[in-house]
Amino acid sequence: MDRADRYAAYAAAFEDAYASDDWSRIAPYFTESATYRSYYGANLEVTGRDAVLRQLRSDAQAFDRKFDGRKLEFTEGPRDDGERIFARWKMVYSKAGAPDLVLCGIERATFEGEQIALLEDEYEPETFGEFGAWLGKYGGFLHED
Repeated sequence: MDRADRYAAYAAAFEDAYASDDWSRIAPYFTESATYRSYYGANLEVTGRDAVLRQLRSDAQAFDRKFDGRKLEFTEGPRDDGERIFARWKMVYSKAGAPDLVLCGIERATFEGEQIALLEDEYEPETFGEFGAWLGKYGGFLHED
């Protein structure tokens, strides 16, 4: 299995982990010392497989699960650029009473063998303005417990 196929398998396993809230499903895709970096406004970095899994779950709990639904689409890739896997994505979030929220971003995965050693996520620059406007008008529910 080449790295792009391995990444696609990881992405599918991620969606299964999200649906089941069983994040151990993605553990085999990461090295023991994996690092996750996100650049979603406030930069974040966690290191260690368990910390990566906790962070991905926490992110889903704090944001994605506040919506009624979400749908992921890859708009480019995944493709191997020679050093890592590159994928451009679009996520459509739905919430009753609000128009869909569309966020676009990039994910890069650097592999060691068959496992991800470094996973990096960031929004496309134009997403920040659209996201901020949507949050200002419809995002109050994100702060509810």
